[in-house]
Amino acid sequence: MDHMKRQLSFNQLSEENTKKLRNELLDELRVSSIENLSNELFHEIFDYLDGIDIYEAFSNINYRFQQLLTSSPVRYKIELIYISSTERFMFICQQIKHQIYSINFQIPAHIDQLLTSFIIDSSLNRLQSLVIEDIQSDTILSFLIALKCLPRLFSLDIRTMHIMGNLNDIYRSIFALPTLKYNKLHLYGNECSISIPLATGIQFSTIEYLEIAHYYAFDELSDLISYTPKLRRLNLSHINQDDSTIETMSPINLENLTSISMYTNHINFDEFETFIQNIYSELKTLHVTFSCQDITFLDAYRWEKLILQYLSELKKFSLKYYENGHSKYSGERTQFNSSFWIERKLIMNMEINEYKILYLVSSYRKRWYEYKNCTVDYLESTQLTINYVFDGEPADCLFMYIKNLITLKINSLSFYRSFFKEEFPTTCSIEHASKIKKVYIENTQTIEEIYFLLYICPHMEFLNLQCLHGTTIELFLRDIWNKINKDLRLLCIYVAKADDNMIKRLSTMIDNEKLLSNYTIHRELNNIYLQWK
Repeated sequence: MDHMKRQLSFNQLSEENTKKLRNELLDELRVSSIENLSNELFHEIFDYLDGIDIYEAFSNINYRFQQLLTSSPVRYKIELIYISSTERFMFICQQIKHQIYSINFQIPAHIDQLLTSFIIDSSLNRLQSLVIEDIQSDTILSFLIALKCLPRLFSLDIRTMHIMGNLNDIYRSIFALPTLKYNKLHLYGNECSISIPLATGIQFSTIEYLEIAHYYAFDELSDLISYTPKLRRLNLSHINQDDSTIETMSPINLENLTSISMYTNHINFDEFETFIQNIYSELKTLHVTFSCQDITFLDAYRWEKLILQYLSELKKFSLKYYENGHSKYSGERTQFNSSFWIERKLIMNMEINEYKILYLVSSYRKRWYEYKNCTVDYLESTQLTINYVFDGEPADCLFMYIKNLITLKINSLSFYRSFFKEEFPTTCSIEHASKIKKVYIENTQTIEEIYFLLYICPHMEFLNLQCLHGTTIELFLRDIWNKINKDLRLLCIYVAKADDNMIKRLSTMIDNEKLLSNYTIHRELNNIYLQWK
């Protein structure tokens, strides 16, 4: 197995994949003569398995495996999703204590009993990562204090639904951990407060990556992170309502801070601007998500001014703005298509999920309509994705609130099927959709859906779709051809069993029926591309 496989940790695998892999490996071992396999191979196999399962499966085979399980190269990763016996767990942990690399406590019904019984001392000298789910407020402090003796604890992740009240002593205990590099405290929306004073020189923490996922005020934040001068990455989830302290927050001086990720649902753009102005560091990465009704967050000029003035070292940027109901964003006064955004290859996309609209400004990624060596036009790269539409509304409502759209990607038009046989879209909706040049419909159920898109997008140049189930590709292409508009020049049709013979049949049909004279047709996997002039 190569170096990358050796580095793969248990935490990176989903529970389902891990169980499948574990069963496959154990089945293989039963068939093979395990005595002929090297210790090195077992070390790599163990890297995919849960530590408790490893001990239970191998400890009673023979003396060789007893020695193997306690050899220094073995690092145990323990996932406590289910436990049949607390006593058995404690016994096994005692046997492999000096080899435990990580523990994930995920058993809410037993968590406090386990944490109270679990003896933490310096013999856990290889423990680097702890995840604790749903710990009680009367247990957390004593547990945190006990962690101070661990010589290699680098990562601590605490998530709980229990009310913690004042977090002063909790954060003091966290900051006192001598080797901690990463810390996350997630309190699932429970209200809390922090009144910790500014740090002095002897109180500094070693933390480099801090995630704060609970209530806090911005003046509390500046005091809190005064304890983390080595901080490089800061992840914030700000859910306070009516937080007026942002105007009086103290400046944050962190010379090592290069990355901020932030989610908030209650501050407006002016308040966010104040927050950025108080960050004194050379930020290179900024990812922000807003779920509040302030359309100023989509003012490209305001963002451009803020970045140039206060974030001159910024290399990576993304903006997510969630809006409920119909869009209030016109795209006319706040477009993200100036040279500032194009030079940085930052593009706006939109996504509709029934009554919620997501606006996303992020680095450009290759589009579904780009193939081979096509030239990228960043000015025409805004993309709308419709994942879930408004159930029961007329079909042309899709376009009543859309302006200046160039490309359209939609999962399905099945909700609108009943309207296809009634009157077609209004003049207003057609006018809004008239600039659409590239369309991708992921799931096609009826030919009427395709006719609808061809009608409402009269200047469509590229159509990407799938062949109808139960219809031959020849018949499908003929049906589309009857409604093709004058601007369409490229078709991409997904066919599950596409092959080279299918390409030959289509070429023969096109030539015999004189559908096209100047065209090219080729296949890329299951996609058939037909282009003409």
